Amino acid sequence: MHAPLLAVLSLFSTGADTSPPPPAFKAMTYNVLYDAPAEDVEKSLDVIEKEKPDILCLRELTPGFAKAFRKRLGKEYPHTVLAPRGGTWGVGIASRHPLLRTERFPEKPHRLPAMEADLKLDGRELKVVCVHLMAPGAKHTRSESLLESLEKNEKLREKQSKALMSRYEDEKKPLLLLGDMNEGRRAPAMKAFAAAGFVHSCDGPVTSCGNTWPGANTALLSVVEIDHILGRGLTFSEARVLRSGGSDHYPVRALFSIQQDAVPRNK
Repeated sequence: MHAPLLAVLSLFSTGADTSPPPPAFKAMTYNVLYDAPAEDVEKSLDVIEKEKPDILCLRELTPGFAKAFRKRLGKEYPHTVLAPRGGTWGVGIASRHPLLRTERFPEKPHRLPAMEADLKLDGRELKVVCVHLMAPGAKHTRSESLLESLEKNEKLREKQSKALMSRYEDEKKPLLLLGDMNEGRRAPAMKAFAAAGFVHSCDGPVTSCGNTWPGANTALLSVVEIDHILGRGLTFSEARVLRSGGSDHYPVRALFSIQQDAVPRNK
């Protein structure tokens, strides 16, 4: 059969899916370091401004960083809820798209807060959850050793992950889960997320991932991958660790689309 005839016949083929692919959006998670000096805050804002994520999860968000963010990027992110605190407790979600609702809640069984938001993207709703699980070396008593802290906090993070999965067990919306998980992909909390159906952005087709801590504010080599972007009802097309900024964590960003059958389009 001649090639021109094949081309004509292909126009009438019913076997191929001719629907346009769903639009891709960019998510970014960044632990911006609670005691970063002003010059490092500006370096972290440089990365955010350059990457232009649609959705941004901020951890260790201080009043100083929140003020600098609003001054420099407030117009680019009109749909933003920031809950800055001193120390490592601050959290915020910044978005270029409308936020339908937000809620800050404790990451049980600890009080360290997470933040969730319902967003509207391309006529569909998405739930975003920005988390910061317990730090490996955080002491529970003054007398405990580092090894004791590491063991306790691994168990605590697993409990936090299971509490999160219980919270979203019946959630029908596609869900973007991102933040500083304080552990690698083979650790118990991350395994709990995977068992609940969450896929890792760095398992997508195009990736440049790897260790995220320590970050750009030190000459030390990065040795652990503890910042993650996960999704349920989402398809990731690209993920990357960004080797820049002014924090002790490298930011992570990923491109995702909402799966066509994940949630009906709002009319």
